[in-house]
Amino acid sequence: MKDKMKKISSKINLKYLFVIIPLILIILLIISSSIFAEQNEKKEESKKNEIKTNTYTTKDNKVDFTFKEGHKLISDETHDLYVKDEKRLLATAIFTYNLENYEEENSKQILDNQVAYFLKTRNDMKLFKKETVKTYEDKVITRIEYSGKTEKSSDCIYIFSVIDFVNVPNYVVYVSQVLIKEDYEKYINELNKIVISAKVK
Repeated sequence: MKDKMKKISSKINLKYLFVIIPLILIILLIISSSIFAEQNEKKEESKKNEIKTNTYTTKDNKVDFTFKEGHKLISDETHDLYVKDEKRLLATAIFTYNLENYEEENSKQILDNQVAYFLKTRNDMKLFKKETVKTYEDKVITRIEYSGKTEKSSDCIYIFSVIDFVNVPNYVVYVSQVLIKEDYEKYINELNKIVISAKVK
């Protein structure tokens, strides 16, 4: 009698195992599929959030600058590098200086002379943010900001910066940037990053 009960019990247990194991496998498959789908969604979202950039180099082939997609290189003979985002009305003009070939003795003189030129040639130029000096691992950036009007009488902010590179003495990069005043808070960080991105070769 006991042997019969054991056989019946073992048969019942086997039946349960045949039911439970597939259920467990199905549950694990559902969970793993859900995790995989979630990871894929995160990857896709990450790709969407990746900022596409372009790198442009000064005419002397010494300095690289990184720009967010939308900034287009403009070829001209006046600037060492000139980049514009026509859609968002952002402009960055860059000039390089080998101090051995110029009257200016340092970056401060270059900055002061360039600001003085703009004060003469633009309307209603007023100090917007006072001069600041920031030191980075490979460079020192001095900048000052003015509000004023363009030749088309638009209210703008002008950002003037000079870059001294730690390992390249007697070489200075001057950067002039302009944006519409009402867009200042929206784009100022982006323009700052352009200047900070400068890498000397």
